[in-house]
Amino acid sequence: MSESGHRKFYAYIDETGQDTNGDLFIVTVVMAGEHRETMRQRLAQIERSSNKKARKWSKARQQQREAYIRQVLQSDEFIGTIYFSKYRVSKAYVDLTILSTAKAILDHAEEPYQATIFVDGLGRTERHRFSAGLRKLRVRVQKVRGSKDESEEFIRLADAIAGFVRSGLQHHTPLNTLFRQAIANGFIKEV
Repeated sequence: MSESGHRKFYAYIDETGQDTNGDLFIVTVVMAGEHRETMRQRLAQIERSSNKKARKWSKARQQQREAYIRQVLQSDEFIGTIYFSKYRVSKAYVDLTILSTAKAILDHAEEPYQATIFVDGLGRTERHRFSAGLRKLRVRVQKVRGSKDESEEFIRLADAIAGFVRSGLQHHTPLNTLFRQAIANGFIKEV
């Protein structure tokens, strides 16, 4: 707990689906708290052993994707930390990302808390809108920052989960069964 008595945690957000013109939009949120460095080390180990390394989901080969996701889903460190939302027939991408982030944080956070938010590709001008939107939804935000896939293990995990969820929802992919199991086992949670 911080000096102010608030639990500090971090939320890492990515999305996929803008290329569908609103037919399917998915937002993923990965939470990290007091065990963040242990989780980061485990993610680095998984990236190495799966041979995915620091590649984005879309740039990794199918075998690397599957090995990466399987190892994440077998790691107790990530239970209860991975959320996603799916939307259909909407192009309100920023608003939906804010809403999904708020739903995940409010489900995950224990009072009192302060959240630091990292959003993939979020520009400087969008940060204020993002933090203001979260505050309107009663989320206690300490800071909102933009991030890039290549620079952060947690953002790469959020990117991979977005790709995994998208693959799982398309019903014709090799990852569909694994996706259904992850949902049924409560490893990833839809909000």
